[in-house]
Amino acid sequence: MRYLYFLIVVCTFFIRSAHALVLDDFIKKINTPAQEQIVSPATTEELRRLFINATQTQIPRIFVEKLPADFAVKGDKQLYAQVLAALLLRENEKAIQDQVAITLLKQKYDKKEPWTEIERGFFDRLVDKYDVVAKKTVPTQLEQLLLKADEVPIGLALAQSVYETDWGKKQMESPYGQMGWLNDEQYEKIPFDSLIRATESYVKEMNGTPNYFTWRIRRERSEYGGAQRNRSYNFALDLRVYRPEDPVYPMQIRKLILANPLLNQMDNARFVGE
Repeated sequence: MRYLYFLIVVCTFFIRSAHALVLDDFIKKINTPAQEQIVSPATTEELRRLFINATQTQIPRIFVEKLPADFAVKGDKQLYAQVLAALLLRENEKAIQDQVAITLLKQKYDKKEPWTEIERGFFDRLVDKYDVVAKKTVPTQLEQLLLKADEVPIGLALAQSVYETDWGKKQMESPYGQMGWLNDEQYEKIPFDSLIRATESYVKEMNGTPNYFTWRIRRERSEYGGAQRNRSYNFALDLRVYRPEDPVYPMQIRKLILANPLLNQMDNARFVGE
């Protein structure tokens, strides 16, 4: 797990230096919107220049709202993967920050130390964000949150997007193919007005909704079992619930991953210099 070392260091630092790191301050910091480079390039050439220093594992902190109109003709697989990888890294980073805060909240709870008003409010927001059952006890809710607040393998998400969009050549209004009820009668792909919002929604669904409980258990077990937890191919079969009306969907995602080594390589992506 890419962020596990960071999690251990922060938690250890909190235990040893309570005066130096206040949980309230950490919560405020991770809830403060960072200044981000959000772009909507007019042409694919302009987009390519923005990602000129990117590699298959080093991605700049540049977040694209929409692909240029000429991307379907002038874009390529690697550029598409880099654009989406940046957005997925952004959401994974948020999830790991939540995981750190949940771990610290659990430490205080286990020690019977009262939460502050800020900590209680943050906990309540997480319960809502990750669709945790409100009627459960606090210890159970904390365990559920720790299971849910985690990374989504980038190669897996990319493979799903490639399946839907053919590497950005079509149907970009629903880049991950998420399904939902648009009204009482229409159950179809959910349209999004930006790649950023689509990615936020996708990661929230994978980490929050009950349908992906089996996948989250596999993710947790692979972490503690020392397996290659980010190897997207290993998780593809758990996507049966993502598209239940399409029984071959998981196998199609696996075929894409096998046919495109770039997708597995993207599991190791991280922001440049981090």
